[in-house]
Amino acid sequence: MHVKSRVYYVQKDGNPKDFRKIEDDDDPIIRKMKQSEEMRKAIQSTEFVQFGDDKAAAAEGDAPALEEAAARQAVGPEMPPPAEKQPIEEEVKAEGKVQKWDSEKGFGFIVPIVKEKEKKKGEEDEEEKPPVGLFVHRKNIAGSTPTNPINLKEGGKVEYRSVIQEGRPCASEVKMLGADGKPLPIHAGAQTLEEKKKSYYVTAESIGLRCHAESWPGLKKALQDRYTSDEAMEELGVFFGVYDGHGGTQVADHIQARLHKNILAQFRQKQVQPASRDEKIRQAVKEAFLQTDKEITSVSERKKLDQVGSTAITAMLHGNPKLGTALRLVVANLGDSRAVLCRGGQAVALSDDHKPNRVDEKKRVERVGGLILQMRGTARIAAPANPNATNKAARREYSGLAMSRAFGDNIFKTPLYLVSAEPEIMVVPLTDKDLFIVLACDGIFDVMANQEVVDMALRYWEDPEEAAKAIVRTAYKKGSEDNLTALVVQFGWSDRGAPKYLEKRKGTLALQAAQEDGAPRTLAAQAAAASAVDDGMDMFG
Repeated sequence: MHVKSRVYYVQKDGNPKDFRKIEDDDDPIIRKMKQSEEMRKAIQSTEFVQFGDDKAAAAEGDAPALEEAAARQAVGPEMPPPAEKQPIEEEVKAEGKVQKWDSEKGFGFIVPIVKEKEKKKGEEDEEEKPPVGLFVHRKNIAGSTPTNPINLKEGGKVEYRSVIQEGRPCASEVKMLGADGKPLPIHAGAQTLEEKKKSYYVTAESIGLRCHAESWPGLKKALQDRYTSDEAMEELGVFFGVYDGHGGTQVADHIQARLHKNILAQFRQKQVQPASRDEKIRQAVKEAFLQTDKEITSVSERKKLDQVGSTAITAMLHGNPKLGTALRLVVANLGDSRAVLCRGGQAVALSDDHKPNRVDEKKRVERVGGLILQMRGTARIAAPANPNATNKAARREYSGLAMSRAFGDNIFKTPLYLVSAEPEIMVVPLTDKDLFIVLACDGIFDVMANQEVVDMALRYWEDPEEAAKAIVRTAYKKGSEDNLTALVVQFGWSDRGAPKYLEKRKGTLALQAAQEDGAPRTLAAQAAAASAVDDGMDMFG
């Protein structure tokens, strides 16, 4: 025991220099000590029976004892009747009032409250006996711990269970009741550690998020895009992601199933909390991406999926309002999908496409010995399609990848690590001007600018499903030749300020249209033009 703090410690893992603090009565050491003490008391109070008493009684001429012994022999051996025992604990909780309480010594007495039904039963008695006070110790108050003791209030109403301790009636699991008859919040400490932890879990609904993902195959035969929407990360936030697969769906399927789990595992390993530093969060997310790619590499080698890969754009609302921690956007990008934030009606890019012709990406690829070629008008990283072929012509065949970072694509990672699986991560504190975020694949942004996507989603504020559908429909009508996936996450706490920014953006669009046409254009005309773009078309009818 630490003399000054009066806190107990126990040696940890047999190391004489390493100790851990004994937090409260739920500690395994304390529970074990209690169990040992209860066993010791039970043994002391046990009445042992001596065998052979019947014969001795018979020898002394005790006729009744002889008859009882003969009767038992007739029906066979039998254990002696157990001594009468009082019930250890009542199943039904009772109510009472605190008669007396000594806060310094930590004990007092509770007087049971006699209910009307019990009063009627006792009316037949000639004299009404006063209720017996039950002893209560501070350790039997729910939620009370050595580091956070709870004192009862004299005259206050309580709820308890009646038990027998050391031969006298006592009160256990005592909880003070409020005016509504429910236990006071101070007794929340009675929860287990697991229950406490789960009470702080957050979901999209609990922090005020509205979300919807729309995914169409577009002009392609198969839909290889995948997404993760509203994945709760326990007490650390909510996760979203869009994954644009290529060469097949195997890699995108694996990311959809595993990435958020690996991120949470890394958060636990690095002890990331809702208020952790940005750099700590970035490191955990980075390690999770690299771990996921190692898993994919292992599967790809076994199943011959060397030319299957996927991009990933993820966003996590990290933080916990229940713990008083502000929310932050943690955006991780790998490839050429994008994340765009609507801040006061304006588009704010939260990711930068990993294209082979991006200056820093081009230098990185060339530094490791890679080659970037223009193939059909697009910059691509080139890698031998058949590096182990015996035919010289086959060895001269190249495969090209139009992005410089991605999951999978083993052909671009061995023997030269041309395509990286390390994401670019941005941590953004949210402001009251931030309305929503859009995660979308390159099939959307091939034909739509960031601001155009934001304007389209802003028209359907408070309806993320219509906002996501409008973005995908517009990209399809503009002639996008790729799969189309858009995920819209609206921040419900911005509902009050959203109309102001929407009107302001409409005014800006009207002014721009007037300048382009050389003539004034009313808001009604602008709205009519916008409606003409979206005719309610649905890819699946």
